[in-house]
Amino acid sequence: MPSFAVLGATGATGGNILKLLAQNPRNTVNVYVRSESKLLTQQPDIASNKKVKVFAGDLRDTALIASCLKDTDAVFSTVASNDNIPGTHIAQDTAHSIVVALMDIRMTEPQVKIPVIVWLSSASVNPKFYEKEPAFVHWLLATSFSYVYTDLAHAEEYLKMHQKWLKVVFIQPGGLVEDKRHGHALSMEKQQTFLSYADLAAGMIEVAEKGGYDWQAVAVVPTTDDTRIEWAVPGRMVKGLTFHFAPWMYWLTRKLHLQ
Repeated sequence: MPSFAVLGATGATGGNILKLLAQNPRNTVNVYVRSESKLLTQQPDIASNKKVKVFAGDLRDTALIASCLKDTDAVFSTVASNDNIPGTHIAQDTAHSIVVALMDIRMTEPQVKIPVIVWLSSASVNPKFYEKEPAFVHWLLATSFSYVYTDLAHAEEYLKMHQKWLKVVFIQPGGLVEDKRHGHALSMEKQQTFLSYADLAAGMIEVAEKGGYDWQAVAVVPTTDDTRIEWAVPGRMVKGLTFHFAPWMYWLTRKLHLQ
């Protein structure tokens, strides 16, 4: 039976991946979250699903992460931040925990099969996917989410340092939005904004089930034009630009409990 691990199942992407995997009774799913109660509030049916095992705790607890990843065929890494927080390193922390956890598994069981890591990234860190954007548009996006993209880029560089023994696929979609599934396709040539989290989840599962994408960058694109537009993005970009050029504003707004 196929076995999967989902890291970050309370987020929009991870939550949709978990929903789709849990619908297939053949699948067994290990789920990492920081808060089990939050997960069960979002998806109460998980509590009675004997094919789903929840691992809750600190992302830096590599023993916990190793238990979650052990004996799985694929790992969906969806731990991420959508906010341009100065100094953010959540992607790097996740990459480090996965690598250390898998190293520990290899040390105890040298012949063990290492799962493929399906790593959620962004089209904005890959020139191949953003080169067709107008230069100003790319600059605006890259600056509005500069800390997020820097974190992702460093995490990808770290994972590539372990290319001799790891298998990683970088999923690099365009802008994402909360919406239903409309249909998706996999592309290694282009990205398209907007894409629903539900379609992204289906695409990531397809990558894991098909195989053959090791160390490649893959975009998930919508196959229809009716994905809704995320009108909240301009507001997030304004806030992200503010924190990019005046990072002290982030800490001030936190101190004043304004976010």
